[in-house]
Amino acid sequence: MLNHLKKLSLCISSVLVCAPAVADNAPLMQITEYDERCYGYVPEYVAPDTTVDIQKVPISITADSMESNIKNNIKYDGDVEIIQGNKRLKADKTTFNQHTQEMTASGNILYEDGQITVSSDTTLYTNLATNSTELHNATYMINGSVIRGSTEKAVLNNENKTISLYDASVTTCPKHQPSWVLNSSEVNIDQNEVFGEAYHTVFRFHDVPVLYLPYFNFPIKNERKSGLLYPNIEYTSSDGGMLTLPIYWNIAPNYDFTYSPKIITRRGLLNTGEFRYMPFRNTYGSVYGQYISHDRHYKNDGDTGINHQTFDERWIYYINHETYFSDKDYGFLINFTRVRSNDYNYVNDFDPKVPTLIDNQLVQSGKLYVDKNNFDANLLVQKYQLLVPNEYIVNLPFKLVPRVEMNYHDTIGSHLAYRSGFEYSRFRVEELKEQSYKGDRYHFQPEIELPILNKNGIDVRAIGRGFLTHYEQDIPSTLYSGYVTHGFTPGLINEKVNRYLYNGEIYSKATFVNNTLSFKQTLEPEIQYMYIPYRNQDHIGIYDSTDRVYDYYSLFGYRKYAGLDRIADTNRISYGITYRMYDNELKERLRFNIGQGYDFHSQKVKFYPNETSTTYPRTPIATGINLNFLDYVSANGNLVYNTEKGETSSWNSQLNGMYEEFKVQLSYRYLRDGNQTMNGEISDLKQLGGAFNFPITDDIKGVAAMYYDLERSRNIDQKLALKYESCCYSIGFQIERFNKPDNYTLTAKNETKYGVFFELKGLTDSNMNASFSPETKLIPYNNAVNLNK
Repeated sequence: MLNHLKKLSLCISSVLVCAPAVADNAPLMQITEYDERCYGYVPEYVAPDTTVDIQKVPISITADSMESNIKNNIKYDGDVEIIQGNKRLKADKTTFNQHTQEMTASGNILYEDGQITVSSDTTLYTNLATNSTELHNATYMINGSVIRGSTEKAVLNNENKTISLYDASVTTCPKHQPSWVLNSSEVNIDQNEVFGEAYHTVFRFHDVPVLYLPYFNFPIKNERKSGLLYPNIEYTSSDGGMLTLPIYWNIAPNYDFTYSPKIITRRGLLNTGEFRYMPFRNTYGSVYGQYISHDRHYKNDGDTGINHQTFDERWIYYINHETYFSDKDYGFLINFTRVRSNDYNYVNDFDPKVPTLIDNQLVQSGKLYVDKNNFDANLLVQKYQLLVPNEYIVNLPFKLVPRVEMNYHDTIGSHLAYRSGFEYSRFRVEELKEQSYKGDRYHFQPEIELPILNKNGIDVRAIGRGFLTHYEQDIPSTLYSGYVTHGFTPGLINEKVNRYLYNGEIYSKATFVNNTLSFKQTLEPEIQYMYIPYRNQDHIGIYDSTDRVYDYYSLFGYRKYAGLDRIADTNRISYGITYRMYDNELKERLRFNIGQGYDFHSQKVKFYPNETSTTYPRTPIATGINLNFLDYVSANGNLVYNTEKGETSSWNSQLNGMYEEFKVQLSYRYLRDGNQTMNGEISDLKQLGGAFNFPITDDIKGVAAMYYDLERSRNIDQKLALKYESCCYSIGFQIERFNKPDNYTLTAKNETKYGVFFELKGLTDSNMNASFSPETKLIPYNNAVNLNK
């Protein structure tokens, strides 16, 4: 008898668990914090124990009474309960016939096994000989998830691993709020297959039929399937209505392709495709492209007076590839994006899925690298495609064809650390190549670091570096006007240049600690002396060097400029102090620093030959503060003050507040002469921003964001989104108004974007040109204040 009941338990468990297609031993739809108020009745999910042999687990049977007869019938009556491990079957009555191997359970049937809960008020029939089970008027619930449903009749075959449901339903709504439901006349599931089938399915929303499907199939395993994806509807003020109908092709488990035709009412048909691949381990990538054969928008834009180029076709493609070897010790990367030549507004018009632009440039690069414990090397080939006309180019970007870098570092006991670096870079220009100089640079940089004292909170170090650089430059007879504006002439730049420099530093820092009852405080003064001799570098072209952002931490760095084309002479003592406060859990709650430098002689090296050198001996004062005394309020700020001119050079601040579901972020950014357009206009950068999450009711939430240019009195980006969220679905609306640039005229105009989004919890979600987030199209949302990230 016990052996028969073991078989019975196995039959019920293995079939019913597979009915909702639980994959990877996990519930299909996890319950969120919000849903806990809706789904408090959902039983806890318990993963099956695959280490235990179910045949050896004992069975416990309890009932009010038991009866057996000569016909091999065994009856249990009254609160029957059969338990084996975490499996439990309850019923009012059960009857088992040992001759026919049939069992019948009736009245208040309940089956649980930690993964699924099934109940019925009628009957359950099972035949252990044929491994088949039939259940009537049953309801089911996936443990730990929000998926539940019902069926008039379920026919289960454990031997063939099939299940058929008749007049079945599925929903993720709680019992008291059946807002939507899927009803099917028949559902067939074969566990030997990847997909199940459903016939004559009706989607009902608030008991109103919305969609009818005579047939569809659905995944019952963690595998993908070719077919139509959910459409996307958008609307913007410049392009009008847009409809995207994506088609997904599951070529193989490690290859797929998505084709997304997009109808744009004011432009035409935009074709988008993305091929993703992973041919073998540690190699993956994607090829993405867009193509429109005829853009009606530009062709009909003659009434604006703007001389746009008329394109018969417009396109873009993007290749992203990564391959790694030996736990990422070796590898190569490809990142290549290109649009049709002179199509400067493509990214602005179509917002393709490509990496973020930097200074209106598309990156095209390939890289090989080695990264071992003490040695790293890489070979980089990189160029750029400019998305502005040549007449607006101020600084020509140089392509690297190639750059080779090698570095080796090690220590000798605890007394000495050393590093040796080598670089070869070959710089060439794509645009205006006949008017641009070009060059080859060889650079060798050895370094040593000697710890002098590191004891009792005192750290003293001596650092030495050498800079040995050789340039071979090719200078045309006529230089590009942008070079001449900065003071470069063909006679000034030398064909061959050798530059030998060195850097010596003495750095010291002390840390004083004071423990109070509630806080730990530290005071950290630091001082550094640095010396780099002067070498005239006006006869070297500018290839990859730029100004660096000046702040407290750059005070103690040896590079004033990024890159190697300019190494500034330095005879400076830098000094600063940092104050920190920690709570009793050692979380940093306050950080404040302030510092300045004093030059014993003024810097002579100039970035451009026609720059005016300063003779003022003191650097600007740099300060920074981070404050996080309360878990729900934090703030930070940085300020640079020019003591020579008696004015603030830059400052920025951010305030974050959070209380329950309400969140706010206010920010301000200022940079003197920091807003320079390509046509030469210079103004201060003054930007005010705010981002908000705010609840209106328990079910209605809102997000908003605003960024405004105070200097030019114009909007940068504004966004408002509202969302209604019930227990089983959510729906929302978004409107965003932002500056859309025109790279032909270097102007911008306001663009308005509308979108909606909805989610049927546990079934599907769709974002139609919208997102319920304070992040806007132009400005990312971030929290730069948290000191304990």
